[in-house]
Amino acid sequence: MVKRIAVAELKAHLSETLRAVERGERVAVERRGKTVAVLLPPEEADHVAGDWWTRIYGVMSDVDDFAEIMRDTVKSRARARPRPVKLED
Repeated sequence: MVKRIAVAELKAHLSETLRAVERGERVAVERRGKTVAVLLPPEEADHVAGDWWTRIYGVMSDVDDFAEIMRDTVKSRARARPRPVKLED
């Protein structure tokens, strides 16, 4: 479960919030009802940050430029406009 906290409340209770994150809780920081950041425990953040695709095993392990290809792919997808997805024929 994700705990939601306003920016002002986070400022007032930063130490307590960080202790909760250290215990494994996730905290979504909100400004005017919109999530602007998510605090994760370090062990979860490791899976999100960096070259997450380097953890893919099997078929791709023998592709020399795999990390570079994935970095370029992720960058290009981040710039791309979202496309509607047709779920039914």
